[in-house]
Amino acid sequence: MPRITFNNTSVDVLIDEDSLATEYVQERTQRRSSSGKIQTISQHGIQEMSFSAILTEAVYRSLVAWWAWARQGKVFAFAFDSTKTGNTALDDTAAAAQKVIPLTGTGDFTAGDYCLIRAADNDNEFEIVEIASISAGVSVTAVSNLVYDYASGDVFRHHDYWPDVVCLDDTFNPPKKGGTRRHVFKFAEKL
Repeated sequence: MPRITFNNTSVDVLIDEDSLATEYVQERTQRRSSSGKIQTISQHGIQEMSFSAILTEAVYRSLVAWWAWARQGKVFAFAFDSTKTGNTALDDTAAAAQKVIPLTGTGDFTAGDYCLIRAADNDNEFEIVEIASISAGVSVTAVSNLVYDYASGDVFRHHDYWPDVVCLDDTFNPPKKGGTRRHVFKFAEKL
């Protein structure tokens, strides 16, 4: 079940089948900081996502509190699958043309998971890996060799989990039809 998490609160949302669309954006100018002040940030390689959701009245009421948070430009998390929210870092180097990725923690990952690995200091170097096996608490081994070199502190997380996103919506006023409401959400990663 997809989940939005903000201010220590989680809200599960029902997404229209096959409506999640993601794209990597080469450059994005974001004009809201997490403190609400206007600023310009140039980012490369971020993901933007959109999806259509069906909201019950209870979920809608919970999301009104989310909107009060998100409209200020504050960061929140979005998981397409609330059971796949692994987010850790490398604790040593991982070389290109190798498969072993040393991590600070492996407990949230299983073989077969697709994960994003990204250089923390260079948002132009990232790739998606499938986990072949896990050495508990030490590392994961990818199905295929890495394309880039990675260093200690680089990002490793589930591919469809975004721990730091901002809302791109200008309004939140989903129309009511029958007992439900519909809204198309638009988020962008904040690096």
